[in-house]
Parts: sequence; structure tokens; C-alpha cells
Amino acid sequence: MQGLARQGLTGQDRDGGPASTQDGRASVGPVQDDLVLAGLALDGRGPLFDQIKRAVAGQILRGRWLAGERLPNEAELSSLYGVSRQTVHKAIALLAREGFLVRRRRAGTFVATGRRDRFALPIEDIGDVVAREGRVYEFRIRDRKSLRNGEGIRWPDLPDGTPILTLECLHFSDGTPIQFERRLVNLDVVPEVVDEAFDVVAPSRWLVDRVPWSSADHSVRAVNATAEMAALLGVEAGAACLSIRRQTMHLSRPVTLVHFLSVGDRFSLSGSSITDSATELNL
Repeated sequence: MQGLARQGLTGQDRDGGPASTQDGRASVGPVQDDLVLAGLALDGRGPLFDQIKRAVAGQILRGRWLAGERLPNEAELSSLYGVSRQTVHKAIALLAREGFLVRRRRAGTFVATGRRDRFALPIEDIGDVVAREGRVYEFRIRDRKSLRNGEGIRWPDLPDGTPILTLECLHFSDGTPIQFERRLVNLDVVPEVVDEAFDVVAPSRWLVDRVPWSSADHSVRAVNATAEMAALLGVEAGAACLSIRRQTMHLSRPVTLVHFLSVGDRFSLSGSSITDSATELNL
């Protein structure tokens, strides 16, 4: 996929730039088919510079363009999409401002890199944890809604009005509930999640498999189960539980915010120190 994206962007697979319609949008044809396959097609929502910005950010968020990799220049992107260089320049400038890209004079534009040491708690699917213990994993989606930030729920690190998906999920080990999950997903980053039914794959597994992350912030504390949570988890009200709040980011952009509530004697947690190189490679 990454090779196809590069081929389409450099123009090595065609004789010239795509034809465009009177409104400046790239016309549908062989080149547009290549864009769809490479994940670079515009989504038709809003101004062209915003569409290009989302298409390029999508390549980065999904790991098709890696940290430190050089992007095609503005002339190549302009030819690819059949738009003016000014439109492309605006999209690239916004991506640079948001931390996705770094622009170097006379060298070009590159995917941003971040190097720092951190202590990391594992980001893994609860199903894998249960399977390692030789038990049978199941999950149940209890609720899901699409709304906008600030409308009944607020994600502090996202602007009001940002489209988000809310999910509530209950996880089981050998038929016993072990964890309750309440998750928010940034639909500007992962728009395709709207079409996922989660009838086979749990949200955490789906996201781990599809969306790379460059950093994660955790908050862990001990709490007592409320009457509502106790009923869901099959414990007595006031039972000891572990509460974990985790926000994953990719190049300074929030991807998902999730709260886990786990029964204290049915769940364990460990972490490790990760240094700069591993962090940069999302290991």
C-alpha cells in the first residue's frame, strides 16, 4: 500500500496530472482509482484544502508514511489532485501547525518525529489477556452513539463540535464480567469506525489493529464500585476496582479516550520503560 501511494504521488505511473472538473476537483478515472486504492482519495466533505489535509493525515495516522519520511512537494500534490498550489500549501501549512509535518527550508516537508523517554503501560486487547490465561473471552456492546463534542459529553482535548463516537462495552472471562469500558473515538481521525458493527471484533482490538499511536497518557487509581457498576460486573457495591483512564495520540492528535473499570481481584496491570528509539517506532 505504501509503495502504491508513493507511485501515485510521484506520477511515475501516469503521463500527467489528473484532469479536473470546473470546480477544481479531481475527476474520476484511472488516477482517481489509484487514489482510492492508496487511501489518498478526497472525501468530498468541505473545502478542498481540508480534504487534502485529511487525506495526507490519514496516510500518516495509518502508518503508510513513516516518521522522518519526505512527502511529495507541493507541485506534485497539486498535479495529483488537480488543484492550485495555494490550496495544497494551505493544507500542508495546517498539518505542520498541528504537528504532523516538519518543513525544512530547501530540503522539503517530512513526517514529524518525536523522541522522548517514557514509562508505558501496555496497550493490548483484553481478549489477548484472557486468552493467555487459558480462558474464553467474550464481549458485549451495551451502547453506541455518534455525536459532537460538547453535546452531552465533553472530550477536553478536542474542540467543541468535533464528531465523536461513544461506545460502552462489557468484557467477560469464562462468562464472568471482568471489565467495563467506556470509549470515545475521534471521528476526524478514524471516520471508518462508524461503519464497524463490532459484532465479531471488540473496539480495543479493532483500533489496535488499524490505527497506530505515537503516545499514550494513563491515569490509574483504586475506586469502589458504585451500585450501577457493581450490578454490571457481578460484585457487591463498594467492591475494590481498578480505574484506568487512557488517551492515545498520534503526532499530537487525540485518537481515542477510554475509561476502564476492572474488578480488583480479576485483573492485573504491569508496564515497562521505553526509550526514544522504541517510542519513535511505536514499539
